[in-house]
Amino acid sequence: MRPVARIRFAIAGAAALFASPATGQIGELHLGVIASYGTPETYGPGAGVVLGIAPGRLVYVGVRWSYQVGATQLQVRNRVQTYAVDLGVQFPVGSLEVVPSLSLGALRFAQREAGLSRHSVEFLAAPGMSVEIPVARVALIPEIQYYLAGSPALLHPVTHRGVLASVRLVVPIEVSRFKW
Repeated sequence: MRPVARIRFAIAGAAALFASPATGQIGELHLGVIASYGTPETYGPGAGVVLGIAPGRLVYVGVRWSYQVGATQLQVRNRVQTYAVDLGVQFPVGSLEVVPSLSLGALRFAQREAGLSRHSVEFLAAPGMSVEIPVARVALIPEIQYYLAGSPALLHPVTHRGVLASVRLVVPIEVSRFKW
């Protein structure tokens, strides 16, 4: 056997001895809670639940519900509920994942004053950015979004657009793996 052939044979043999099948993660299911705060007085502090899936850990698709307690001014109490679908693209940055996203859905504004109440449902589009930080067996996901919503027909005008900062605490559950 020629020296070059021996070297190739030795490299191939070593690779076969030390190689193991590569596995990749197919997806991750996210179950968790969300705490948020919106800058317009209409939103204020809030909390809710999230459910999502990251197929191939390339994209994120999820749903969220949250209840913002808003503010009470001059005997007028404002509240907002969010019903949204979250769509995002995941970019790994070291051990973190940066996710530019868009939430689409509906906001249910509620206003009450001296026994009178009024509700208005408006379309929601909220571009945002989040970072998934793994912490032990959970993931901490700070996020910032800009809520763009239609003007609600309420008793008193309210601010319906603004910044909403939130933190999601989710339990990532591996969905499946594949081998190559």
